[in-house]
Amino acid sequence: MDLSIHRGEIVGLLGPNGSGKTTLLRLLCGEELPDSGGVELEGRDLKQWSSRERAKKMAVLPQEGLPSVPFTVEEVIMMGRHPHQGIWPWAGDGDQKTVERVMTDTQVMQDRDRPIRLLSGGERQRVAIAKAMAQEPALLFLDEPTTYLDIAHQLAVLDQIKRWQQTCGLAVLVVFHDLNLAAQYCDRLAIMKEGVICHRGTPTEIIEESVIQEVYGVKPLIIRHPETHVPQVLLQSGKILEPTRTSNVMSRHG
Repeated sequence: MDLSIHRGEIVGLLGPNGSGKTTLLRLLCGEELPDSGGVELEGRDLKQWSSRERAKKMAVLPQEGLPSVPFTVEEVIMMGRHPHQGIWPWAGDGDQKTVERVMTDTQVMQDRDRPIRLLSGGERQRVAIAKAMAQEPALLFLDEPTTYLDIAHQLAVLDQIKRWQQTCGLAVLVVFHDLNLAAQYCDRLAIMKEGVICHRGTPTEIIEESVIQEVYGVKPLIIRHPETHVPQVLLQSGKILEPTRTSNVMSRHG
């Protein structure tokens, strides 16, 4: 498998359950080591980076989200500054200014003193994004960031990520299950199946009836969004098919 992520773009990673998306993300951020091959960050083998160096360059939002920790919103966001602090883990004026700015940008300033355990799922997800923003990374990994969120919170979270990416020129990799959201927010898509990337390209190239049928084993209807014109998937009842095995899959998009 070969995958590159560049500054200023959002790459969506798609695929059925168990296809290897989360495992690939864990390999890319250094939480697991590959059996063969390697991962490079800015042209340098990831194994050569210390944990602190990696944390200055990349931030990860896991699928589980923020746990119910005994800290306030502001305290959790301040934890994102840890990689940039010296031998003494005390926040300086620069750290406090960064946290204040991030809380304003993510609209959590009014909750700065609230305990995390009292927040809803959507509110916790905004705090998790704020913590990652306070980390000031160049590369952001998100594993299904909209899981368990209602549609309003899904849009709020993804809009914030998109604004951040456009403002700071971030490189972003997002694991998605929702094909329609992926098509609307991502510049490029990569689809995994049975541990390999079988298709990659723009949303227009990837969100096609033949690709969805081959990978997911369902026969969809593909329409164009009336405003953005990106492809959107409509599912049909009674249209579950037998998916194609990976050994027969040949990518038409690189």
